Parts: sequence; structure tokens; C-alpha cells
Amino acid sequence: MENKADIFLEYKPLLFSIAYNMLGHVDEAEEMVQDSFLKWMEVEIASVRQQKAFLVKMVTNACINHLNSARARREKYVGIWLPEPLQNYTPDTGHARIETYHALSIGMLVLMEKLTPQERAIFLLKEIFAYDYYELAEIFNKSTDGCRQILKRAKENLGKDRRRFEIDLKVHEKILNNFLRAIDEGNMDGLIDLLKQDIRMVTEGGGAGLTLKNQRLRALPKPIVGRDNVSRLILAILPKIRESVPNFSEDITFANGMPCIITYSGNQPLSLVALETDGEQIRNIYVQTNPEKLKHFRK
Repeated sequence: MENKADIFLEYKPLLFSIAYNMLGHVDEAEEMVQDSFLKWMEVEIASVRQQKAFLVKMVTNACINHLNSARARREKYVGIWLPEPLQNYTPDTGHARIETYHALSIGMLVLMEKLTPQERAIFLLKEIFAYDYYELAEIFNKSTDGCRQILKRAKENLGKDRRRFEIDLKVHEKILNNFLRAIDEGNMDGLIDLLKQDIRMVTEGGGAGLTLKNQRLRALPKPIVGRDNVSRLILAILPKIRESVPNFSEDITFANGMPCIITYSGNQPLSLVALETDGEQIRNIYVQTNPEKLKHFRK
């Protein structure tokens, strides 16, 4: 007889990936997986025809229910909400964590917030995890035509932004390095050339802030729009942070499958900066400074 725990462990990376991409939060995703494990251990295995489909359905429905309750909390969130970055490499080994199986970029997770929980689930399973319509129909207790309609609606809500899935890592890394070089040199023109005209910089701090020379810095309550505004802000604030933060350091790390900029004060992470490009210029900058959402990046 098959061991139920071993069956669950076989699919755990997939279940975590679904939960993380649904919720955009590491601890909440792990909680959904753990709750699903406890429920799975109570199931009579002989009654389960398709074990993988059963487990995917269990964790997906748990995430949909959680999102329906979480949306009210996000509406009351202090400032802007951004997803929690998922660390791809552990500092001690340099190897990819098994849980990073199919982690969407920060930009895509932000974009997915446009969708209802059910649209998000069907879009993820069909477009990212390559589920067939008959599998979706079984998971969501709907007809295949019903699932097609939900997917169509999800794609309409995302519009042309669906193209953000297409990422060239080498091009992204080159733009990231050029971005850092322009900042290091204080090169306003060089920085502006890297930014799209309508670029948006979005920051989240979770209500926390940073004190520099008696000046309190907090995450911006609204996105900064336009390359002139964004470049001026970056070149005004970042040098002050580098000079004033005790034991400041900066490095490149991989989060959500993409190279990102991580800054530290000693061993404590201060910020994670993720760039979203169109292959030529930077279209969005996401800055996560919420200490709770950076705790997995501690040295």
C-alpha cells in the first residue's frame, strides 16, 4: 500500500508553487500546503482516483478561499501591497530551493492582482502549469466550456500585459547592470535612457520606515510615474542611504527567477529591488522594504 506522506512529498513542490503564485506570500503558501497535508492524511486513499489532481484541487480551493478573505485585508493595507519575494538560492549552498518550482516574476504577480481568485487559479493552471481543460473541469467542478470562458475572461482582464511572461534573462541582467552603473556614476542622462517614458516605481514598506540623519524615510504611498520623476528620486535618495546606513552593502540575488538588487544593513535586509523590462528599457521598478517580507533574505 502506498504511503500517503510519501505521495504528498512527491507533489509538495508543485503544491507550494501553485499556492505561492496564487497568494504572493511565502508563509501563507506554506500554511496552505501544511493544511492540505493534514487534510490529505485524513483521506481514505482508496477513494482517490487521481492523487495529483486531488491534491492540486485541495490546495487550489484553499488558496481561493484564502484570497477571498485576504482581499478585504489588502484593501485596508498600509500603503501599497506588493508580493513577498521568493528567494531562489540559499546563501550557504548556492543551489536552487526545491520550492521555487515555477515562481512567477514580481511584475507578473502584481499583474495577477487584476484577476478574481478563480480567474487567477484557472489562468495559472492552464498557462503556467499546462493543465488541459478536462483536468481544469475536474478540479473546479465545471464544464470544459465553463473553464474556457473563465480563462478567456482572465486573458481579457490582463490584456496585452500577458506578454510579460516572455523574459530573456541575459537581456534582463544586462539592463540591471547598466541600471546599477548609471546610479553608481550619478549619470542622470544614462539612467533616463534606461527608463521608459511612462515608467512606474512602486514601493512597499508595510508601515515600517528608515531613519537617516534625523529624517524618516517611508515607502511611497503612491507609485511614482514618469522617467524624470523616477530618475530624480533614485539619484537623490540612494546615495544618502549608502552613506548613512550602518554597515551598508549591496548585492545581486535571484528572486522569483530573476536577478534583483538586495541591500543590507549588516545582516539585515533593507530592500529588494526588482526591475521589469520590455527587453530594451525598464517599464516598472518594484521596491520591497517591508522587513517581514524580506526575512527570508537575512544573511
